Amino acid sequence: MSGVHRGFSLVSAFIFYSLFFTTEAQTATPSPAPIPCALSSNTSCDECLKNVACLWCSPTKQCIDYPVRNILPPRSVCPLNVARWGVCWVNFMILIITMSVLAGIVVIGILVCILCCCCKSERRG
Repeated sequence: MSGVHRGFSLVSAFIFYSLFFTTEAQTATPSPAPIPCALSSNTSCDECLKNVACLWCSPTKQCIDYPVRNILPPRSVCPLNVARWGVCWVNFMILIITMSVLAGIVVIGILVCILCCCCKSERRG
């Protein structure tokens, strides 16, 4: 097994392990009900995003329920370049672009590995 394939295998195994086997122990006590998003309006982004179902719109300082019927929140709710979801330090547009680029890199990496394996098997035959 070449060093590249061994390294790729180790990285893949590490990612698989970290995604599926490092979950925190669940407690038997029920978690408190999340605060409704509208109650966090006119406070701060950090306060709003404590509830993962909320979306923070910076210019209006509104904390709104994430529009789950749409994949992306419509512009009428809040423009993507000023919307915050998950973390306050990155806007939704940058988050989407970053995730798309990372997904593209992963797909290209997988294709390159498949092509390398095919080329090596042709050389042997």
